[in-house]
Amino acid sequence: MVSRTALGFALALGIASGAMVAPAVAKEKDKKEAAPEARKFKFSKKAQKALGEAQALQQKGDNDAALVKIREAEALAETPDDKYMANALKINIALAKQDNAMLAEGLQGSIDSGSSTPEEKLKFQRSLAALAVQKNDVPAAIKVYEAMVAEHPNDADLVVGLGEMYNRAGRTPEAVATIDKAIKAKQAAGQAVEESWYKRALALAYDGKLANQVTPASIALVQAYPTPTNWRDVLVIFRETSGLDDQGNLDVMRLMYDTNALTGERDYFEYAETADKRGLAGEAKSVIDAGTSKGALSTSKAYVKELVSIVTPKVKGDRGSLPSLEKEARADKTGRMAKATADGYLGYGENAKAVELYRLALQKGGVDAAEVNTRIGIALARSGDKAGAEAAFNAVQGGKRADIAKFWLAHLNSKGGTQTASTVN
Repeated sequence: MVSRTALGFALALGIASGAMVAPAVAKEKDKKEAAPEARKFKFSKKAQKALGEAQALQQKGDNDAALVKIREAEALAETPDDKYMANALKINIALAKQDNAMLAEGLQGSIDSGSSTPEEKLKFQRSLAALAVQKNDVPAAIKVYEAMVAEHPNDADLVVGLGEMYNRAGRTPEAVATIDKAIKAKQAAGQAVEESWYKRALALAYDGKLANQVTPASIALVQAYPTPTNWRDVLVIFRETSGLDDQGNLDVMRLMYDTNALTGERDYFEYAETADKRGLAGEAKSVIDAGTSKGALSTSKAYVKELVSIVTPKVKGDRGSLPSLEKEARADKTGRMAKATADGYLGYGENAKAVELYRLALQKGGVDAAEVNTRIGIALARSGDKAGAEAAFNAVQGGKRADIAKFWLAHLNSKGGTQTASTVN
C-alpha cells in the first residue's frame, strides 16, 4: 500500500495545484505527519517503480524522459491506481509542456482508470469538455456533457452547458428542452432560476423558428420575471408570429396595457385605433388619454389629432346607448348582440356588467365561445376575481385563443412573484 499525498493538477477550471509525491518519500512523510491520509493507493510493484522514476525525472524538469517512464508504467499497470497515477503525472507534464492533446489524454485516462473520486472525476470531465470547446470539437464536448449530466442530472449548470452544446451543433429543439430541464432542476431544489436562462430558452426557440416552443418559453419568462420589458418583448413576439385577427390582437394589447408593457407612440396609437375600428369608442378614448398623460402620444401630431377628433364625439352617445342595447340583447335569439354590448361595457371598465352579458351570450349561443371566455377572464381579472378569471381562461381550449388565455393566466399567476413556470407545458 502506498499513501496518497498532495496530488492535484493546476488546471484553470478549478483543479487544485500540486504534484504526486514518490512512494518512498511519501512513507517518510507519513512518519512526520500526525494527520491521517484521506486515501491510500494500491500500486503494483512493477508500475510503482516506473511511476517513482517518472516523478523524479519530472521534478528535475526532464519531462521527455519522465514521459518515457510514464509510458512504461502504463504498459506495466495492473491496478486502477497504477493507471490513475500514470495519467496524473501525464497531466502535470502536459501542463508544463502546454500540450492540450496530452492533457486531454491524461484527463480521459484518469476518468477511465476507475480510481478517481466522484469529485475528481467531475473536475476532469469539466476540463475535458472545456478542451473540446476550445478546439471547437462540439461532438466531443457533447459526449462529455452527456456523460456528466447522466451522472449529475440535478446539476443545473451542467444541464445548461449541455443545452448550449446542442445549440452549437444545430440541435436547437434539444437545446431548448435541455435548458428547460435545468430550470426544472433548480425549481425542484427550491433555488431561484436566473432570468438569463428563461431568456436564453426563448431566444433559441425564437431564432430557431420553433413555433411550438416559443410561446411556452415566453410564458415561463413572464411568469417568473413579470417586468414590463419582458412582457413587451414576449407579447411583441407573440403578435409577430401568431397572425392574430383584430379581436385577438385587441385582447393582447389589453394585456400589454394591464402589464404596463405599452411604451411608445406606436403602441398606444395602434391600440386606440384598433379599439375604435371595433366600435369601442370608450376604450379607444381611455387609451388615448393614458398615452397622452404618459407623454407617449402627442395631440400636436396630425394623425393623433385626427384620431382624437374621431373618437371623442362618439363617447357620450356610445356609452348612453348601452342600457338600451342591453335590453335588445336580452330579447335577441342569439348571443351576438349580448357579446357586442358586453364588449362595450368592458371598454368602459364596467366589468361586472360585461361578465353578466358575456355569460348571457354563451347561454344564447351563436358566438365564438373561446373569445367570449377570454373576455370573461379579462373582466374578472380586472375585478380582482382571480379564481373566476382562471376558470374562464382555462375554459379556452385550442388554437391561438388558448395561447392568449395562457398569457393572461401567466399574468394572474405572476402577481405573487413566485417562480413556478417551466418552458415546457
